[in-house]
This record gives sequence, structure tokens and C-alpha cells, in this order.
Amino acid sequence: MGKKELKVAFLLALRSLQRGSRSSVILTVLIIGMCFTNMIFLPSMINGIGQSITKQIVDYEVSNVLVSPKSGDQYITDIGATLDLINGMPGVQRASPQYSKGATFKYRQRVLGVTVRAITPLDEKEVSPVYSKMVAGSYLGEGDTGEVIIGRPIAGDPSISQEYEFQPSLGGVRVGDSITIEYSNGYTKDYRVKGIYATGWSPVDSGAYVTWADMEQVEGKTLDKADSITVKTKPGYSEQFIKNELLQYGVGVTGKVQTTSDLLSKSMGRALQSFAIINMVSLIVSVIITTVVLFIVITIKTINSRKQIGILKAIGVDKEVIMHNYGFQVIILGILGIILGILITLALATYMAYHPIVTPEWSATLYITPLDLLINSMILFIAAIVAGYVPAYQVSREDIQTAMRA
Repeated sequence: MGKKELKVAFLLALRSLQRGSRSSVILTVLIIGMCFTNMIFLPSMINGIGQSITKQIVDYEVSNVLVSPKSGDQYITDIGATLDLINGMPGVQRASPQYSKGATFKYRQRVLGVTVRAITPLDEKEVSPVYSKMVAGSYLGEGDTGEVIIGRPIAGDPSISQEYEFQPSLGGVRVGDSITIEYSNGYTKDYRVKGIYATGWSPVDSGAYVTWADMEQVEGKTLDKADSITVKTKPGYSEQFIKNELLQYGVGVTGKVQTTSDLLSKSMGRALQSFAIINMVSLIVSVIITTVVLFIVITIKTINSRKQIGILKAIGVDKEVIMHNYGFQVIILGILGIILGILITLALATYMAYHPIVTPEWSATLYITPLDLLINSMILFIAAIVAGYVPAYQVSREDIQTAMRA
């Protein structure tokens, strides 16, 4: 079939759409647009949840590289020399130690078990964005003692009675209030609440922070050990490069060195694999539904045009031109539907960027890349062609008398 016949078929398709029912065209485009949105929404949501969890783990738990105690050891020792070594390496923006201790918080009639993390505030500010998540009061200062910052779930809401709380809290602690902290070693001290933070990451929001100097008072000695050291890399340096540097300089002797990728492949590997399976099943089901819906819509449209097809055959129009005429109609409708679907999807992504789905464990938006839009557009385009050309081919093969009697 030559270019001339294809051009004739395309012009017939345009004219047919222009002169046909506008409501039918709009409805078909809307169906295709919603099919596209259905194809991409759930996978993008699941990817958004995965990205959100990954970002929160990086921001609040491990940063880019995590140094943890070696197997069989409880702490990283000689912390001062280790930090000096790490901070002097090329590519390291900052290293921040953390030391955790179990404690009991007491406020009025409330008693609550909480994990207290000791940090050096200036170092932690360069590694973790907790300082920017203060919803009341202020962040810790480097030399603060007798002051604590707590997560919003720990502070609680005074307007909610204890039996209706989602999780146990202190019942409405405010900045400036005094709470009693009894540590697991028996040390007890009254602390002033300096700030309340909310990160959206439950393991962090369910805890509290004090300064390293304060924890040394709790232990009654200089604290030269840590549960972990989180390392932030400078822009342009890979996590693997920093890990190799740390191992080369002997940090691996005092602790275990792991990148974010190493940790996520273990802790999140199965979850991400499950997400990938869900995405694949969702995509396959969406493609099947889309193809069936389009096939039904286009079949009805084509069958209703059988008399017109008989007239075209009677005046000598080749059956291939007729088939491509209806095929081009579907292609045009498919392109318009895909454009509409992309606009709907981008509008939803923009809305959810400002109004994410928030849970105690994570917050989620739609995670969509240009490649996702391209792949889903191609899949839907192919599905539209298949759904359009099959009924067009079948009807175009009918003889003139059968088509005219329709």
C-alpha cells in the first residue's frame, strides 16, 4: 500500500472524526485518558512509598555510610580518634556519632519507655535534617545540659484522652515543661523540654535527643564509645568511594562499614521486590483491561459504521484504505487520550506533592519519571492500535451487500 492510499485513509479518518458524534469522540478520549491514569497511578504510588521510606532511612537513620560495631561488639570504641580520622578524609562532609540508652519518661501521671539518643548537635545538623523539623521550641545547642528535644508522638495531645490515643504519650507536654527521665542505669534527672520535632519517620519521632555532654553526666565519665557513626558524603563523591576510603584507612578494624545501598539491599530488599511484583501485576491487569475496553468501544463504533463502509466499498474504495481509515481514527483518539492521561497524572502528582498521604511510618507521593510516562504511553498506544485494527480488519473484509444490510 502506497503513501497516497495512506494519505487518503488519514484524511478520511480526520473527516470522519470531525463529522461524527462529538460526545462519542470526547467519551472515547476520556476512557483512554483514564485507562492511562489507571495504568500509572498504583505503580507510581508504590514507587513513591518506596522512595519515601528510602529517603527517611537515609535522612534519619544511616545517612550515606554507616559505621556500626563489629560482630560480637556492642560499641565502637576510641570514638574521638575514629571521628578525627573520618572527618579528615576526602569526600566526607561530616561524621556524627550516636549513643542510645533506654529510659523511662515521667510527666504528671504518665510513664513512658523511650530510647534517648545522645548526639553532638553541630555534627548531627550536617548529617541529619532533624534540626529543620522542629514544630515547637528550638534544636539542641552544643553545650546544653538538662535539656531534651522529643518527638511529637511522645509529647502527645492534651485534647485526646489516654484511652483514645493511637500510641502512648506523655499526654500533652509543651516546650518549657519539666519531665523526669530515669535511665536504665538508675540515673534520674529532671529535664526541660527545649523543643518538639516531627519528621514523619516513626522510629525517630518515638524517641528523644540529648547532647553528648549531657549523656556523659548520665554515664558519670567521658563517653568514648558510640552505637553508630553516620557519615555524610560531599556532592560528587559516591558512597562506595567513601566506604573504600574508610576501609583503606583502617576504620573497618574498629567497626563495620556499610553504604546505604548495602543496608537497603538487606532490610528493604524483599519489600522492594514485593513492590516490583505488585507493580508488574498491576501493569499487566491494567493493560488487559485497557485493551478489552478499547476493543469493545472501537468494535461498537466500527459496527455502527458498517453501512458507511459498504458505501465506501461500493464507490470503489480499497478495503485496505477502509481498514486504515478506522485504524487511523483509533490512533488519533489514542494519542489524544494519552495526552489527556499524562495531564491528569501530572495534575495528581502535583496535588500529592503538596498533600501527600501521611501515615505514622511514611509519607507518600506519586514518583513518576519521564521514562515511566514514555513506557506507559507506548504500551497504551500499542494496545489502542490492536484494539482498533482488529475490528476494522474484520468489518473491512465483509462484502458490500452484507455491509449495506447492516
